[in-house]
Amino acid sequence: MAKREFLIKTDKGVYKAVIWRDKKDRVFLVKVPSLPGVVTYGETLAEAKKMAKDAMELHCECEIDEGNLIIDDTGRAIGKIPKSTTTAAGWAD
Repeated sequence: MAKREFLIKTDKGVYKAVIWRDKKDRVFLVKVPSLPGVVTYGETLAEAKKMAKDAMELHCECEIDEGNLIIDDTGRAIGKIPKSTTTAAGWAD
């Protein structure tokens, strides 16, 4: 199977997953370009998509818990914009 792209809807937005079959290990490998570090696999295509969804949601939850704002592949913002403790001039309030 050549690399194919799938849009996967999660609780934290919609993300593109690139999935391909590794003939040597006989698994489907997954990478999510817009979420660096999110890689997983499944023994079937359906399992690979499920594992991708779980990995995306976990990654996003961690980013949100750290106060980061995430933009999904449709341009939707997920999370909260952190409140600044400085003014426009850079001085503390």
